[in-house]
Amino acid sequence: MKAEINGREKPHEQKVDYNIDDHLIVGHQKKWKRVIELILTFLAWILMLSYLVYEIYGDMAIDHGWYLPEFVVYNRAMIEETRLYYIFLLIAFLLAFVILIIWKNYNRVRFGKLHRREFLPEVTDEELVKKFEITPEQLKQFREERNIVLEHNIIPKDLGMGYKNKK
Repeated sequence: MKAEINGREKPHEQKVDYNIDDHLIVGHQKKWKRVIELILTFLAWILMLSYLVYEIYGDMAIDHGWYLPEFVVYNRAMIEETRLYYIFLLIAFLLAFVILIIWKNYNRVRFGKLHRREFLPEVTDEELVKKFEITPEQLKQFREERNIVLEHNIIPKDLGMGYKNKK
């Protein structure tokens, strides 16, 4: 049985030692576990959003004298205690903001005038033809066609192998 690409036979089957499945995280979780996970996730979101809504409403209710319902852990004391942390959060935010501004300005003064980036020149058609051992006509054809059938493997053997084969 020959492999086909878009209805055309591949002339040479190429053997690959790379298995993409080794790098994919595929969930093979049982259905009942997925259901429990979804229920717990839904309940956690409800808890977080209810806390956020109660906190916002509680702040406004205390400021304006509105009715503030109290539940097991959601009560006036919780909101008043949380209000104490607003000052600390504001100070921490401002401190981090000031430090980042100072750091940005320091980097601009210290390193701003340096132009250390060097870019390689663009690859020419001649270099591509020589590297992949193809003709200029084939290169032009590869650029124009959407589907390409290769007669032989033009990718160098050790390309993309990383440190696996280096000794």
